[in-house]
Amino acid sequence: MKLSNKYIGIFLLSGAMTMSSCSDSWLQEDSLTESSSATFWQTADDAMMGLVACYDGLQTEQLYNGGPWNMGPVNFDCMSDNGGHFNWSGWMEGYDIANGTHNASSWAVGSFWSDNYEVIKRCNLLIANIDRVNMSDAMRAQYKAEALTLRALMYINLTMTYNDVPYITEPLTLDKAEMGSTKRADIVASEMELLKGCVNDLPVKADLGRVTRGACYAVLGRMALYNEKWDEAIAAYKAILELGYSLEGDYARLFTQAGQTSPEIVFSVRFEGPGLSEGACFNAHWNTPLEAMNGTLNLADEYYNLDGSKPADKNYGVMNDGKLDLWQPNADHWTGRDPRLYATLFVPGMTWNGKGGATAWYGGAAASMSTVYVMKYFDPSDTGNSWDNGQDFYVVRYAEVLLSLAEALVEKGGYTESEVLGLVDMVRTRAGMPRVEDVEGSGLSQSSLMDIIRHERRVELAFEGLRLFDLYRWRILDKAVQAIENERTTYGLAYEKRIFNGERDYVWPIPLGELDSNKKLEQNALWK
Repeated sequence: MKLSNKYIGIFLLSGAMTMSSCSDSWLQEDSLTESSSATFWQTADDAMMGLVACYDGLQTEQLYNGGPWNMGPVNFDCMSDNGGHFNWSGWMEGYDIANGTHNASSWAVGSFWSDNYEVIKRCNLLIANIDRVNMSDAMRAQYKAEALTLRALMYINLTMTYNDVPYITEPLTLDKAEMGSTKRADIVASEMELLKGCVNDLPVKADLGRVTRGACYAVLGRMALYNEKWDEAIAAYKAILELGYSLEGDYARLFTQAGQTSPEIVFSVRFEGPGLSEGACFNAHWNTPLEAMNGTLNLADEYYNLDGSKPADKNYGVMNDGKLDLWQPNADHWTGRDPRLYATLFVPGMTWNGKGGATAWYGGAAASMSTVYVMKYFDPSDTGNSWDNGQDFYVVRYAEVLLSLAEALVEKGGYTESEVLGLVDMVRTRAGMPRVEDVEGSGLSQSSLMDIIRHERRVELAFEGLRLFDLYRWRILDKAVQAIENERTTYGLAYEKRIFNGERDYVWPIPLGELDSNKKLEQNALWK
């Protein structure tokens, strides 16, 4: 049964299962005029509707959808050193997080919390009630495993931002309205054990957008990697290697609707537009890639020359009065580079649907500018519905699995160089870049290998919503902020000013609304 055919039902179900998007909706009482959780969970169709609700929650504006002004995965990278909010800064959600001026009242801080907990709530409802449903034991176990995987993914998001958070594993009731935070380490340990216990209940293959065994292992591996549990990360990622995934031959094709069925996709959030108001963050902006979200020159320079060497100059264009003249770029600077550059960033010299420079309207001027804009997800063939398309978002790709496994092996130690480089080389050569050994040689130090992996991770996974978490867990946000500030001030670019406030910026404040409604909840120590 395809989940995608059931999305319409969620709107009917939302009232029956009391699933509003407000954070205090955890505690709604059952309606006297609608079906309640006490009467709903009867048939296999009920269970499917409950499961669809879990998946539907992933499409909210702060998770894996969102318009260009909402946080979403693309905008999330604009809070890192990969991108910025060029010209439109004050309009963009998460702008204050990017420039270090956010606080407990910030909209993005509160909405990200709410949207993650909304999915957790829906998953908990299914987990708590599915044993009552008249269905096969195997299907019941699969549905529960899917919900557990989605819930764990949300707890990754929450622990990577807010650190210690309320650990909710069952539907809340009015008599359990308030609870304090649970230590991040305890949440991670519990969720990982649950994933290990349910992974074999999942199929190896399923309809697009459904959690599979590979997706469960990937979530387990990401949670382990992000929490420096190297052995468990290695075990999870190596298990994925045995499940039949492979890299897509054409990197650029991945990020079009034609690439959604690629054997590289481990888990994706499905969008079936146009016409369903879905996939908005992957739109084409006035026939050009979105001008409001730009890549940074810092990121662009990480895409090396085709021979694997670093770009030798920073001659982006003509400088006038201490500012980079956007209308006089140096297109030669952008030639002969890693092919992933042109699939990820819209750079001077490129055109959009045959338009560029003076022939393009409004944002199309980006084709002649010295700055770079986001290209990934913007399908040139998809011109009919620029604000409502059907591009899926890839939560996990096989390339991430390979690079994460390489990282875990190096971090643990005791690795063999050939195994590590073999994983990295698979990603590089797919893109059309030379092997590491052919550029860097062999006998590389542990620190050199980590630098190579981190670089490869950045250019391969840019604007897939992972960079900010990488900066957090590697504790290099300060260096990233400094790099963007240097770029902004050197070239006079209209990025938001970036500020690094020390250790405080590695953890988000607990939203003020949550503190007001839950007296057992305490603000993060660094934000008191």
